[in-house]
Amino acid sequence: MKPRQKPFLSVLLRQPGYFAASFILLSLTSGVTIGMNKILVTLMALRLNAESWQIGLLVSAESLSMMLVSLPAGILISRFSARPVYAVASLAAMCLYPLVAHAPSWHAAAGLLFLAGICIPFRIVSMNTSWLERLPELGASKGGWYRGALMLGIGLLGPLAGKLAADRFGVRSSYWITSGLFAFMALYGYTILSRNAGNKHDGLWRDARAMMGRLRDKTVREVCVYDGMAGAVHGFLGIFVIVIAVRVFHWPEPQAVTIMIAEGAMLVFTLLMLAPLVFKMGESRMYSVGHFCFISGLAILGLTRQGEWLFAGAILNAFGQGLNQLVNIARISRCDGHKGHISGLQTMIGMAGSFAGAALGGLLSKGMALQNIFLLWIPLWLLACPGFLRFFSKCTTKIRRSRTNGSQADERRPIDAETQ
Repeated sequence: MKPRQKPFLSVLLRQPGYFAASFILLSLTSGVTIGMNKILVTLMALRLNAESWQIGLLVSAESLSMMLVSLPAGILISRFSARPVYAVASLAAMCLYPLVAHAPSWHAAAGLLFLAGICIPFRIVSMNTSWLERLPELGASKGGWYRGALMLGIGLLGPLAGKLAADRFGVRSSYWITSGLFAFMALYGYTILSRNAGNKHDGLWRDARAMMGRLRDKTVREVCVYDGMAGAVHGFLGIFVIVIAVRVFHWPEPQAVTIMIAEGAMLVFTLLMLAPLVFKMGESRMYSVGHFCFISGLAILGLTRQGEWLFAGAILNAFGQGLNQLVNIARISRCDGHKGHISGLQTMIGMAGSFAGAALGGLLSKGMALQNIFLLWIPLWLLACPGFLRFFSKCTTKIRRSRTNGSQADERRPIDAETQ
């Protein structure tokens, strides 16, 4: 009896190069869809004459639902594999997002975004899990490719496509384009994502406890904290930098969107091109450089009184965020255990950060200027990043030692002159 031959596509996907190319196409398409939806939501809110706090709550409704279902997403994927979960979630998003465009008020739009946001973590955790499973085979130097392609879509191609589609077809019709992309990804993702499933006989409660137990790992815990803080800042920046440009500096909407396009371009460049630096400079040093750039970008965004400096702040912030993500990916890929648990936990905390950033930014905008909120993130980031504090204390110690040595040398010179 002849052995059963494996399908041709399965054989191809076993080859690292073919899998990487197929996965990058999927993540790029996913990023474009997310980026388009973010721009379309902001443009829709501006045309509904929503206030800043209403825009914050509108976008945070989607982030809230993402945060709430990230843990269940990781559990389901570890039990049933990434393929079916991703396909079902994509088809659900295909049906829900076009309804957002027809919402009569920002309250109704927020409710629909909450429902649509439930689908996103199942898609993100499925992709994270599949990529982390194959990353040791692909090589850690390619760790930034997935995030780079995703952010190329979210931060660059997606906003550009959303702007062009809204100008050409209108906001409502543009949502049908994203709906079609979700349908394509449901079919395409089902063919290439992981089919590895865990033990289905374990109870859901046991799976949840195992997932939360991963926080005992110092690496997982630190990466989750950094992802959560970065998500909070980006959740605020991604929405309100456009609002600041339009309402404070009186830029037209198309020009304001270019800030996010420039920010996305820098993040993509960092993720795709600078991964080898992680191995040359070391993870600790890369963290410190990333934190410094991240905080410097926040300071520029909060203090500038010229609209053009918004570009510099957003680009510097993106560079720091990209360096941090490269180190996070390298560290997580070396962790043991099912990657679905780690991905679900990481996604939940990142989404919690995005929700907090958008919601707090919207609420605080009622009592203070939007730009000043950028400055509030700086002490919070410093408190959450002890590595940066250690780096800063080392720098100050070296400066003090150099000054002490210099003063001692100055004291010796008159004595030497007298002896002569």
